[in-house]
Parts: sequence; C-alpha cells; structure tokens
Amino acid sequence: MSNQAANNLANENVTLVLFHNDLRVADNATLLKASEISIDGKLLLVYASSLTDILDDKDYYDAYRYEAMGQARQQFLHESLADLNTSLMQRGNRLLYLQKGDEALDVFTQLSDLIAQQRVTDICISQTADYNKNKVYDLMQAKYPEIQWHIHTTATLFDKLPLESLPKSFTQFRKKIESDYDLLHAEKDIAISPTPETLAPLPDNMLSRDEYFFESQLSSETEVNKTLKQTSNFTGGESNGLKHLDAYFCSDAPSTYKTTRNALDEWAHSTKFSAWLANGSLSVNTILNRLRRYERDIIGNDSTYWIWFELLWREYFYWYAVTHQQKLFWFKGIAQHAPSTQLIESLLAQWKNGTTQYPIVNACMNQLNATGYMSNRGRQLVASCFIHELGLDWRYGAAYFEQHLVDYDVGSNWGNWQYLAGVGADPRGCRQFNLDKQTQQYDPNGEFIREWQGNTQKSD
Repeated sequence: MSNQAANNLANENVTLVLFHNDLRVADNATLLKASEISIDGKLLLVYASSLTDILDDKDYYDAYRYEAMGQARQQFLHESLADLNTSLMQRGNRLLYLQKGDEALDVFTQLSDLIAQQRVTDICISQTADYNKNKVYDLMQAKYPEIQWHIHTTATLFDKLPLESLPKSFTQFRKKIESDYDLLHAEKDIAISPTPETLAPLPDNMLSRDEYFFESQLSSETEVNKTLKQTSNFTGGESNGLKHLDAYFCSDAPSTYKTTRNALDEWAHSTKFSAWLANGSLSVNTILNRLRRYERDIIGNDSTYWIWFELLWREYFYWYAVTHQQKLFWFKGIAQHAPSTQLIESLLAQWKNGTTQYPIVNACMNQLNATGYMSNRGRQLVASCFIHELGLDWRYGAAYFEQHLVDYDVGSNWGNWQYLAGVGADPRGCRQFNLDKQTQQYDPNGEFIREWQGNTQKSD
C-alpha cells in the first residue's frame, strides 16, 4: 500500500456491520446506524460463520456440541444470506462472508485481519442473547479499544428488560408486561426503523477481493437440495418472510390459531414465523404491527390474542437467556439440584434416528431430520420422551435441536428444554406427557405417523 493510500485510509471513517440475528434491511436499527455514520466513509457488511469456535474454554456444552449444522438449517441460513446480499447490492454494497475452510485461518482471526487491514473505526452489532457470541464480542472490544462500538436492539419488543428483574415464570412475566405495556392495543403502531435507501460503498481496495464476497464463498454443498425442498415449505430470506407474513394475515388462519396451533403437520395451522424471526429475516415489531392491523380490520379474538401470547413467550426466553447466561447450558440449569438422567448412547441414537418404541416420537424425529422443522406440540412430546421415558441428559436433546431446527433460537431452545426437564422457569417442576394419550388426541387416525413412517423400525 502506498503512503498516500495509507494516509487516505487513516483519515477515513470505515464502519463494519457484523450481522448475526438481524439478516434484513427493514426495521434494522443496526444497519440504519451504520448507514448514518458511514455516509462520508466506507462500509463493510460482514457475516462471520462459526465465530465462536475461537472459544476454547467454553462454559457450556463442549462435550455434547454438534460438529456440523444440519442440512435444512444450513440451507435456510444460506437462502437468508443470499436474500440479504441481494438487498445490500441494490443499495450499493454487498455481503462479505467469512468461514473456515480446510486450510483457512479461524474466522475470528480472519475478522481481526479484516479490521486491521481496513483500519475500521466503528463496529455496529445487534444485541443478542447468545452468551458465547457476546463473549467473542467482549474479546474483540478488548483487542480493539480504539474502535467505537454501536449496539442496537433488533430482535426484541423492548430495548432492555422492561422490569426490574426477570420473574421466575412466564405467567408472572406476561401479566406484568400486559399490565404495564399494552403493546397489542396501544394507540400507535410499534415504531419501525427506516430502511436505508442507499449504503456507503466498500473500501476501494476491497472491490477486487472476490474471496470475501458471499457469492464466491458458497460451495456446491450449499446449493438447493431438491429432496429437501420437496419436503420443506421454508425458504430463507427477508423477502420470503415478508411474503409469508402477507399470505398468513391475508388468510383466515389468524382467527383460528388457538384451536389449530397444536396440529402436528399442517402448514397453515400455526404461524410458522419462527424461522424468519430466529435469524432476524423478520422483525418482531413488523409481525406485531400486522397482528394489530388484523385485529383492527378483520377480527380480534382468543386466537389473535394467542399469537401475541406466543410473541411474549419468545420475549420471555430471550431475557431468560440474557439473565442466566452460561446457566442456560448447565445440566442443573437454574435449579438447585441436577436431574436424575444420564447419557446412554444407544437410546440417544434411537431417539435421533426415529427408532424408539414410540411411533409418535419416531414420526416427529423423522420429520425433523427430513425438513428441519417440528411442530410445537411435537417438540414437547419428543423432549418429554427424551427426558422421562428414555431418561437421557436433556442437554443432548437441546444440542440436537440446535443442530437441525431451521428456527433455532438460543433462548427459546435451551430455555424450553430446561422448562421441560424441570431445571428452568416452570415452578411446577418437570413436565411429562402421556404419549399414548397425546397420540390419540393429536393423531387419532395415525395419519401423521404413517406420513412420517413412525412405525417403521430402521437400523441405527
């Protein structure tokens, strides 16, 4: 680099956005802030895969962590990143993608090198409940104390925990929130961050660095798998999330949600917003405003209220993860005593492969393995079986869900597993479901079990 080029870099504002759980351009306070502070400078828009691999001293599930993201979740993520890249290119920039290859440096080192080479002056990130992601951010802030950090809220209804402390149960949380903040029926819609019309360009010396561009980083392994797409209705990305949002609220489904939400396999019987919410392709504010509009223009009833109820459930477990941090991954959770369960590899394999003696559980697991999705009712049944019938360490089930679910969310996943294992937010202790009774109630004719081959015994 010439001295003149170095001097120009030294005097120029270079802002870096580190995307994580905010893969969208609309209602994205982090991206908006970056566009504002980089208006006379340059802008780096980065997604760093496997950034937490740098943490050798993990305080959580190192012994039972998964080795590779499941195919369906990986596909949904790459569809989301491709959609984000398209939106960024329409605004004059593009997505940079960091991942560890066979011979590449770890992603933390790659990101550090990029920051140093481009003389980044500002870093913008979205607030997250991910304990290990926050540890990496702390390491980076310590490494670059001269860089200005900007942290914004993009994933929750509230910028910070709206109460003095987090109640011990969701019911207490819900009642307090509904008493103090009537977001569902407030006079004005929830405020939405404006979408930047244009973005500052990449630094000039990055324009020829094809190896950083998202399109160049994709391998053949991330191409759309035809078999997967035939079995899954989920397509990642903000544009697809908004299409689904419109289709859902243009139907009658919201008015019957409470009576259909426990169905095991029908697309329209639950909202299916969770996948786009999980990686931030849709904002919770956008969904809540559409729900409010539906109540104003169409109907407000127990079913539409229950959609709000589920958004609050998600909110509670976000702040649950923020509050309890590494305890989210402890065997005894936030409880005083550890559960009396253990790891038995043969039983774990049966559960994963859908070869237990419980057809409803097998069907749900086959559905998960094929599509990356399982209904809320199904998740409760397979988790209950995992903990109570099979007597397994709940953390291995939570880690398997993390590996495969297209709508994986750290707080919702690990918090709900703790809840069912009796080491979390449920004051009544662990919850066990009668699998025979549940099968009769939710699959009385065996249609779901036949569809997903729950009676088929396969070799492990």
